[in-house]
Amino acid sequence: MIDTLRALVDWKCNLSCSYCCNEIARFREQIKSVAFTDIDWQKYPTVCISGGGPLLFPDRIARVCRAAPNAFKILYTNGILLNQEAMQNLRFWQVNAINVGLHEPKSFNILIERIRKLAIESPIDVRFHMRDIYRPMAEKWIPLGVQFRYWKMNDCDRANEDRVVITDWNDSEESCHQESTTQSALRIM
Repeated sequence: MIDTLRALVDWKCNLSCSYCCNEIARFREQIKSVAFTDIDWQKYPTVCISGGGPLLFPDRIARVCRAAPNAFKILYTNGILLNQEAMQNLRFWQVNAINVGLHEPKSFNILIERIRKLAIESPIDVRFHMRDIYRPMAEKWIPLGVQFRYWKMNDCDRANEDRVVITDWNDSEESCHQESTTQSALRIM
């Protein structure tokens, strides 16, 4: 049963991981290109906001969140651009959870510590995703309440998901008659 929409806000990413599911032909072919306005956002109880690097496009994250106000919203990120302002914006946009993909073992501890501190005062659940072969590196963090999910190389199939990349954002532009504070909340960087 399909209960989740994985919405890629763009293919662009601030990393270029050779093992990224988006770069594997058989998985990339499963991702349909659609216009923002052609998505039935209310159909999905869960919406995964992904990319590429979605934090490169904060205005798109905000639009997805507004389009799916009742969905459980999960942001997938490599965590590099996640900072205090981004966390505040994600909370404002009612993102429920963040899954941080850990990619480079040398940076695991630094990234986990930085994001753990950001998440302490946030109602947003944060979970780290790391390759199963690095599981021993997570053991010191688990007693501190850090959550992990382990993945295997090329394990990209999710039978419960519809996957789309949003290719036409122009039709989704909202006429902004909102306060300037909302405008500034759309800026992460």
